Amino acid sequence: MIKKLYYQFKKYNIKIAREKAERKGVVFDEKLYIKRQDATLPILLYYGFFILFSGIFPNVVQYIPFWAFWIILFILIIRGLNNYFGWIKIEDG
Repeated sequence: MIKKLYYQFKKYNIKIAREKAERKGVVFDEKLYIKRQDATLPILLYYGFFILFSGIFPNVVQYIPFWAFWIILFILIIRGLNNYFGWIKIEDG
């Protein structure tokens, strides 16, 4: 369910960016925009989720180790850079 919402959100962002580029008269490169979305959107959603979670459950958040937040953020950044630049490619069977 969350994966479906993520892809719908990404599809909506692409639609909005395409319309904005058409209004400005700029060429829209969909593949590059998708690469940027795949690199940055998980990080932004992680921050949004963390801020929302800390607002709803402030007492629970204080028990989460500080290093856990940074490790997850670091992994998402490395994953995003890999998706954008394509350093490591995993091929199916």
